[in-house]
Parts: sequence; structure tokens; C-alpha cells
Amino acid sequence: MESQQRFYIFTQLIDGVHKCIQKLRFDTAPYFGVKSVHIFWIYELMAHPEGLNAAELASRSMISRSLVSREIEELLKDGYIVMHETARGKRKNYNSRITLTEKGKELANMIMGEGMKVQNAASAGISDEELASFYNTLEKLHQNLCTIAAE
Repeated sequence: MESQQRFYIFTQLIDGVHKCIQKLRFDTAPYFGVKSVHIFWIYELMAHPEGLNAAELASRSMISRSLVSREIEELLKDGYIVMHETARGKRKNYNSRITLTEKGKELANMIMGEGMKVQNAASAGISDEELASFYNTLEKLHQNLCTIAAE
């Protein structure tokens, strides 16, 4: 396979995987009563019980801080998250730690369960060794592409 053709196939496959994941999130989010953008944040907050601030959520999800600021209010209003005051009792802002409430943890567990179903279905017929090699390679490709994009 020529390298030009290989890059084209690579970008088409990665874009296709991304679109499938987006569709799954869009289709699943209403079932959980949240927006698709919230699913990733809830997942991230479950993985970081010490909490993350809005800027960290924006960075991790590659979404603008202003969108996080607008959308995080819904999760707060619906009782899924809590924003903690910053040091010395300053008002809540981008540096405020955001953590899941018990209700948010319940939702995160449901989302994680659904994610495991998708993951298991998507990896059907692929050995653990093949998956380990794939994830290792994908991580290297990601790091290399981030380096190239930063230049």
C-alpha cells in the first residue's frame, strides 16, 4: 500500500470511528436525560473523584471553556454535580473544583455500563493481544499527531 493511500485510508477510518462514537453518544444521551456533551464530562468526573475544574474539562474534551461554562450549569441545576468554592472562600469560577453528587455517580455508573456493552460489542472477535497492540499503536499515533499539530 502506498503511503499516500495509507494516510487517506487512516484518516477515513479514524473519521468513521469518530462519527460512529458521536452517533452513539447522540443516540444514548436522551436515554440518560442529558446532552451528548455531558456524557464525556460525567465519565471524566467519575474517573477523577477529587474533581476537575471547568478549564480541565474543556481541555480534556477539546471543547471551548465558554461551552463548558454554559453547559455545566445544566448538570449543576439537575443535581448531577456540585461546584466547590475555591481557596479562601472565593466565589465559584473556572478554578472551582467540580465533583459528582451521588445522583451524578449513579448516572456515571449507568453510562459506564452502557459504554462497556458498546466496547465489548465493538471488540468482538479481536483478541486481548490484538487490542493491546492496537491501543498501544493508537496512543503513539495520537501523541505524534498532537506533536505535529502543535508545530
